[in-house]
Order: sequence, then structure tokens, then C-alpha cells
Amino acid sequence: MDLNKLKREDVKVVSDDLSEILAQTIADYEARSGKTLQPAHIERLLINTYAYRETLARKAVNEAYRQQHPRFATGLMLDLCGDDVNTPRLEASAARCTIRFTLAAGQGGTVLIAQGTQIAAGATVFQTTSSGTLSPAGRTLDLEAVCLQTGVSGNGFSAGQINAPVNPIDGVSAANITVSAGGAAEESDDAYRRRILLAPESFSVAGPVGAYEYFARRVSPVICDVHVGNLQSSDGAPIGGQVLVTVLTKTGVPSLELINEVQRALSGERVRPLCDTVTVAAPSVVDYTLDVELVLFTGANTAEVVAAAKQAWAAYEAARREKLGLDIVPLDIQTILKVDGVYNVILKKPTLTVIKPEQWSRCTSINIGTSSETAEG
Repeated sequence: MDLNKLKREDVKVVSDDLSEILAQTIADYEARSGKTLQPAHIERLLINTYAYRETLARKAVNEAYRQQHPRFATGLMLDLCGDDVNTPRLEASAARCTIRFTLAAGQGGTVLIAQGTQIAAGATVFQTTSSGTLSPAGRTLDLEAVCLQTGVSGNGFSAGQINAPVNPIDGVSAANITVSAGGAAEESDDAYRRRILLAPESFSVAGPVGAYEYFARRVSPVICDVHVGNLQSSDGAPIGGQVLVTVLTKTGVPSLELINEVQRALSGERVRPLCDTVTVAAPSVVDYTLDVELVLFTGANTAEVVAAAKQAWAAYEAARREKLGLDIVPLDIQTILKVDGVYNVILKKPTLTVIKPEQWSRCTSINIGTSSETAEG
């Protein structure tokens, strides 16, 4: 039995169907009393109330049963399942970026940039995670910085936007040279559940694929997919002992700071087998555009149909956005765009494209139009 296909509502230890409970209760009462009940009998009111309360109790029993297993547990019960395999839920993480400090041309002497130096972009403040020095011999210094606020609020600051020192240093300017990224809310139940189910892989000392995926996902809740494979030679053959870990985040391509963080996490002697060399990388991006023409049934409301098609596409794309290695299949696209009112879907772009496991397909623009021709329904 494939447990991955098991639906939550199908996991029960007792039946909680109200009609079944009601029928059983009526039959039991009639057998005990020797009386045939009719809908208007006063006993039916009491039995209906009892059956309803019994249904609630059975639903609670079934839910308590589901909460014992990480595949179906939620909230606190899922945290307790994680505790059994030493896998706590990931807390909200802060965005990171690289700040470049520059010593003015006319400034002499050595200037210390201390760890914890704060640079702001409006109300959002970042502070350096290490220290360094500026001097006439080295007038620029790049330091990693982390946002003081956890969550997504620190994400998305373009290069140069984080440029206001909280405590200015004479002759020194500062600005971010990378886009801030990596901030995420507390790990969701679905993401946490996947890590719990992967946890037994981490018990192995032989370097299985699942173990690398587990330890990579443990770094940050912003990581949504991981692929583990081998580096390949020029002729495409896998290189033994050379492990390639490809990481995708909820916002797309991971930042350099996050890649370095995952690299450090996977390079520990208690994580990496002795003879493995691990390389962490961002996925190679395969961009594509959606250009489609819908042939509608005669009388269909064009605006409503196009809106429904755009909504269907948004849901389809959202489900794909956090996955690596998903092929671009025209038939799938045509199927999801054939909403009510659509007779035919004429797909101009994209074409069939096979995506490698370490690649990420990204839709960069959409154009959903309608044909001047219609079809009789």
C-alpha cells in the first residue's frame, strides 16, 4: 500500500458517519424495546440527539488517532512527533545580505568594522555577523549581515538600498551589494512533516540521498526543495564522492549567503561521510513564457472565462514554483486552461521541455487571449 496516496479523512478507527450511527441506534432501540419507531415518535428526538453526540465523540477519537502519526498530525502534536526523532520545528529565520564598507579616498589610518555594526534601510536594520578592518591598502570590505527582524520583512532589498549606518563612522560608507533574502516565517506543518519523515535517513553514516536532503532542509524554513546527486564529468558521467546538492527557496534562486550556510551545514564531520566532497549550488533556471489563445463557446462571457483561466494558471504555477525538475508539458497546460466556456486551447508557447532534476522551470510572463472564432456548444 502506498501511504503517500492515503487521504487524511480515510484514516479512521471507528465509523463516524452520522446516518450509519443513527440507523444502528434506531435498530438497537427497536430490538431492545420491541417497538417500531416512526419519525414522529418522541424517542426519535432523543435518539437523534444521542446519535449527533456520538458522531462528535467518534470524530474526536478518529482525530486523536490521526494526530499520533506525523503524516497526519498538526500543530503541537506534529511538534511532539518531531521530538521523537530529534527534529524540532524551524523557527522564523532572518534575511541576509552582503554589506560592502568603503573607506573614503582621503581617509588615512585603519578603521575597525566591528561585529554587530548596524546598517539600515528605513525601519529595517541589518547587522554584521563578523568584523574586519579598512585601510589605505584595502579600502573595501565585504561582510555578511543579518536582519534584526525575523520573517519576510527583510527580504527583497535591492543592491544599494541598505545604506544608512545606525552609528556612522567618519570616512566610511556602506551599502548592500547583494539582494537581501532568506527571511521566512516559522516552518509550516507541511514542510515540517516532510522533514520529520526524512529524519530516519539522517541516522545513517553512509551518506544516503535522504540524509543530505534532511540536513539541507534543516538550515532554514525558506528552503522548499532539495535535489541530491553527483557532480558530472564533461561526458556526463557521475563523479564518485563528489556530491552536488541543489537548493530551491520559496522566493526562487537561493542567495549566496544561504548557499554558504547550507554548505557549512553539510560539511560538518558528523554530517558528511569522510570521503564525500559536497558542493551546494543554486538550480540552473529554465525560463519560459506562456502565450495561449482560447477558443470559446458561442455566448460565453469572455471576461469571466479569461479570469477563470488566469486563476487556473496561477494555481498551477504556484504548485510548480516550489519544485525542482518539473518538465514543461504542453498537454498539462492545455488541460488546466480548458475551464468552463473554453472549446479549445491553442498553445503557442511553451513547447515540450524536459527539465533536469537540478533545474528549475520559471514562467516569466503570461499572455492569455481569446480567438475571434467561437464554437457552438
